[in-house]
Amino acid sequence: MHKDSNNNFKLNVKNTWKYIKQAKWNLFGYGLVSVFEAIVSAILPLLLAKVILNITNGAIKQLIYASLAVFCINLILYVAYFFKGFFYQRIYQKTLVGIQKSIAREILNLEVQEIDKNTSGLFIDRLNKDTTDIAGLFMEYTYWLSYILTNVGILVTLFILNRYMFVYGLITAIVVYLIDRRRLSKQYEVQKELKVLQESKTGFTSELVRGIRDVKVLNANDMILKQTTEKIEEVTKEQLHIMNIRNLYGYIENNVRNIFDLGFIFLGCFLYSKNMLQAATFVILFNYQSRVKNLFNGIAQITEYNRKFNVAATRVFEVIEDEKFKKEKFGNIEIKRLDGDIKFVDVTFSYDKTKVLKNMSFEVKPNERVAFVGKSGAGKTTIFNLITKLYTSEGGHILLDGNDINELTCSTIRNNMSIITQNPYIFNFSIKDNLLLAKENASMKEIRKACKLACIDDFIMSLPEKYETKVGENGVILSGGQKQRIAIARALLMKTEIILFDEATSALDNETQSQIQEAINNLKGEYTILIVAHRLSTVIDSDRIFVVSHGKIIDNGTHKELLKRCDIYKNLYNKDLSKIG
Repeated sequence: MHKDSNNNFKLNVKNTWKYIKQAKWNLFGYGLVSVFEAIVSAILPLLLAKVILNITNGAIKQLIYASLAVFCINLILYVAYFFKGFFYQRIYQKTLVGIQKSIAREILNLEVQEIDKNTSGLFIDRLNKDTTDIAGLFMEYTYWLSYILTNVGILVTLFILNRYMFVYGLITAIVVYLIDRRRLSKQYEVQKELKVLQESKTGFTSELVRGIRDVKVLNANDMILKQTTEKIEEVTKEQLHIMNIRNLYGYIENNVRNIFDLGFIFLGCFLYSKNMLQAATFVILFNYQSRVKNLFNGIAQITEYNRKFNVAATRVFEVIEDEKFKKEKFGNIEIKRLDGDIKFVDVTFSYDKTKVLKNMSFEVKPNERVAFVGKSGAGKTTIFNLITKLYTSEGGHILLDGNDINELTCSTIRNNMSIITQNPYIFNFSIKDNLLLAKENASMKEIRKACKLACIDDFIMSLPEKYETKVGENGVILSGGQKQRIAIARALLMKTEIILFDEATSALDNETQSQIQEAINNLKGEYTILIVAHRLSTVIDSDRIFVVSHGKIIDNGTHKELLKRCDIYKNLYNKDLSKIG
């Protein structure tokens, strides 16, 4: 690894250590058992040598004692393996849970724009696969360190038995290590590319499952299957590339090992003929010389795990620790209850370098009901995203009760406003649990009151399991109108001072829309209500209507006032009437 990679690796180890040390007593136990295992493993070859010598010499009594010693040593090692596995599992579990909890929290803290401009697969893979890789690879890393420690003890023992054979075994191990190192270097670059392709595949397959209904209705099965196949083949191609590298170098390594094993036998025979090596010692050396080679193989494995760990950890800590993905930033001013005064002063906002809002200014007074109308893409929904601080303005000021929104805490903003969107997300929970997201300790009486106001209670009570009915992913068993009414009930349950309706009645039939409209009218005077609507007929009773065009407020007033003086509003209204007609 080059200098930057080394710096990244050190930083990634430091960041991962924060999670591993939460299991410090298990880590201490794992280390203690590993040292003990290394010491005991170093004794074993010496005892086996005595067993073989006693067999050749016919010393039955000494053979029994030596055999019993080998038996006891192996029993002790099995106990050590058990405790090592016990400690390993607990370290792995605590590390994985800690990292996944942190990345999940940071994903929730990301700016919505970061989610918008990246694929869902990018975050899903990092949350699920990369965190598992970090915990697993870090633990594999400690395993191989323990393995190397054990084999160092055996290496010392072999040195004591015969220095010539030891040197030959050492040369063999170094050659095998160099081959492994070359293989790992080639695999590393392919693995980085593979991660990116797997990310893309995960995002695409996630969309495929979520959009299955549209795929079927559009009869796009063949096209989607073709694209899915392309994604799968891209990933498979890189996986095959890695397998080919591994197979090629595995073939080379096995042949090299075979040649050196033959040389080891010839050297042993030569030393035996010169009375420089006993037959029993030669058998022990031959059996354990593979452990010397495995010692350097372990070093190569650690190099591979370092690289794999570094790739996965870099991707995870880019989300947790780094500034690559922008996080939401809030201030320190905490206000429990806002009055509902909202003011934009020369607010500017761009999306993908395209100006969406241009020096926009307006003010909404507490308990006022206002609407924003305009063509699609005029910037209406962006206003709501800025008010809720899902987006952050580039210039100007957004004031809530006279306080700059950037100086307010998250709870001050989000606990004082609720938003009902055009496409609300309904989680794969029961209907009741979906509603409790708005108010965790809400009573059943409060829940039903909100649902009655949103005209959804009768439908829920007609279901076999009523409020305990599971609705499937994104409320798959519900119609578009039913999902919106549950979202409206969820928002009403929060009882916030500011309520934002972003095309909230767009998917409702005329009868239900009129019922929701009545519910909204019932809130008038008690809450600050902001509405974005394409159907102007739903907002004509608003205290004021803001006309948005090309990122600016070009006029505002009552419905009657705008009909008289604003041509854009008049055209929008007439177009709406023609649709109704």
